[in-house]
Amino acid sequence: MAFDFNSMMKGGSLGGGISGLLGGLFGGGDPYKDAMKQYQQYTDKAAQYQNPFFNAGTGAIPDYQKYLQGMSDPSEFMNNLMGGYEESPYNKYLQDQSSRAGINAASASGLMGSTPFLQQQQQNSANISQQGMNDWLANVLGINQQYGSGLQNMMNMGQGAGNQLSGLYSNLGNQMGEGAYGSRMNKNNRMSDIFGGLGNLAMFAML
Repeated sequence: MAFDFNSMMKGGSLGGGISGLLGGLFGGGDPYKDAMKQYQQYTDKAAQYQNPFFNAGTGAIPDYQKYLQGMSDPSEFMNNLMGGYEESPYNKYLQDQSSRAGINAASASGLMGSTPFLQQQQQNSANISQQGMNDWLANVLGINQQYGSGLQNMMNMGQGAGNQLSGLYSNLGNQMGEGAYGSRMNKNNRMSDIFGGLGNLAMFAML
């Protein structure tokens, strides 16, 4: 009994086989494309965590440049600082206490109004005033240094986040390239399988 190719087609067994093969080519999901979508989603999620640090770091650059510029002329920098100095109430209190102690000591020794007494009073007042100014300047310079260090830390943090983002996107690019290549190869392989299957069916039909 000869094989009837047309009967097979009408019966649906061969037609169903071809339909399944073509469905494998033109239907169904592509695992490479699905994987690329996942890579994209995870990369975007990771970037969301890094972006605030990157933005903070880049935002600190202009402030740090301004900070350095303000110290480019040391004399002007110090003059600007000292221009804001005012003697504190506590410093004035110390001077008053020292003056009272000196007056009491001079009265007890009979030196009130003498030149040595006046000179000592002036010296004590000047020492207290100088110490107060030195303490104020040390505090201001310390705060200024902390401010500069804070800006540096923010920029370092931003640079670190930038490196992380560069690595993320570089890896994503590699994965996308490999995924696109794999998707193309997968499609070609599926096409080859289908045409190979059709060829086998045609040979079988001729028997």
